[in-house]
Amino acid sequence: MIEFKKLGLVFGGTLAMACSSGDVGTAGTDPSTDSTGTTEEGIIRSTQLGGRNEVVLLQVKAFVNGGLVTRGCSGSYFAPRVVLTAAHCLEGAWGNQVFVYFGDNYEVEKNELTVLGDTLIPPPPGSPSHWAQADSWEQHPNWNPAVKAPDMAVIYLDRKPPFDPLPLARFRLDNAWNGKTVTISGWGYGQATGPTTGTGFGIQRTGKQKIIGTPTAADYHPDDPNPGMLDPAIRQTVIKMDGTPPNSNGCFGDSGSPLIVNQWGQDYIAGVDYFGGFYCEDYSLHVRIDPFLPFLDNAYKKGGQETLIPKFMCQAPNQSGTRTAYFGYENKNGVAITVPYGTKNTAGTLDPKNWRQSKFPPGKVDYAFAIDFGTTQTLTYKLSPDNSPTTTLTVTKNSTACSGTQGADVVEAGNYCRGAALSGCPQVPPFSECLQQTLDFNKTFNEYVPDCKDELTAYDVCYANTTGAGWVCDPEYAPYAPDCDDEFNTWLTCAGFL
Repeated sequence: MIEFKKLGLVFGGTLAMACSSGDVGTAGTDPSTDSTGTTEEGIIRSTQLGGRNEVVLLQVKAFVNGGLVTRGCSGSYFAPRVVLTAAHCLEGAWGNQVFVYFGDNYEVEKNELTVLGDTLIPPPPGSPSHWAQADSWEQHPNWNPAVKAPDMAVIYLDRKPPFDPLPLARFRLDNAWNGKTVTISGWGYGQATGPTTGTGFGIQRTGKQKIIGTPTAADYHPDDPNPGMLDPAIRQTVIKMDGTPPNSNGCFGDSGSPLIVNQWGQDYIAGVDYFGGFYCEDYSLHVRIDPFLPFLDNAYKKGGQETLIPKFMCQAPNQSGTRTAYFGYENKNGVAITVPYGTKNTAGTLDPKNWRQSKFPPGKVDYAFAIDFGTTQTLTYKLSPDNSPTTTLTVTKNSTACSGTQGADVVEAGNYCRGAALSGCPQVPPFSECLQQTLDFNKTFNEYVPDCKDELTAYDVCYANTTGAGWVCDPEYAPYAPDCDDEFNTWLTCAGFL
């Protein structure tokens, strides 16, 4: 959020929300938690260390029983910028703190992540890195943790790994596959030390298993409950694997890893590991791919093939005597779409400071950025994203005006950000970032302290009208306006901060 600085005082409004979620490991029980608060859910009796590049490690920060832990799982890269994993690996996931690792030395290369308080930051896309971060993620819409089905989810990445995806098996592993040897690969524990504990997380292992076929109701075990096995419909979406010696078997941390089969000389992802026996022995269960192809095909599209459409919201006068047009967008992808400034992202000569966006995170944002134009001018904004139609939006002073309470709130936040952007200070966030953060902050503050809305507005208006020598630039914080100290203090006093 935006921080305000006055005589050494930093005021930042934050809202903390904690969720609680049970952690489920490959064995369907709580995975171990070490003294650092890290939960780690590998393959035992592996036939080799390492394996296919497409089999990746997941590192997820999640709220579990009211605390923040780091969970380890596995996944498979099956579409550009999309990883397939188990839904339970993302239970309680905290914001964008979902990471995918695709190197070959996790213990060394985990240091590529910068630690900033409770959050981790990977190197930016385009720079050398063995990590990607989630732009977003989604569990299967029918995921039910009570029956652990369908235990399938996808993660949309902020970059493409340096290898091609592994395709999905678009065929069913029918009875003709029973008894056949297939491949499993993951990053979990290599040895079980107890019913739900093990050692050796963070090393990719690959092994061989045999297909048993569709499980039966006898595969429900009260001492290690998996209630979905009592439902015939759920059993039809699952395939059971023989993990008894000398076969390999999945272990804690292999949740989300792929079942790999070879058909017609091509390897395919045919299942997603999600459940196994105590001590990582005897058997494992995988969610079949074929019943969920519509979900996965949609995920493929959302890896960058879906549309990004901008929209004009409204326009209003600003404190400089010109007018400001506000724009939003809808990005139906699960990934952020970048449209560089230039012929594919242009407002002619009316946005020399590039207040408009060039990176569009996934989702729908009504008020994302703004562009100034003169009262006698016509503003023409054109956006041509890949895989989307070209949209040209034309705005004049006669276009839809910002009106009502929402319009007033947008203009207040927009003028505040215009003031900061025109201050000349170097540490000013991008206009789009400032607008969204200020709108979110004002909305949250006014919901929790509604009696101080007028005081906050008075401060915002004063800040917006600050010009020239009225600004004090600080290398750490947003531009500071000393002439607005009275409004600032009145606001803080009203809110009980002073």
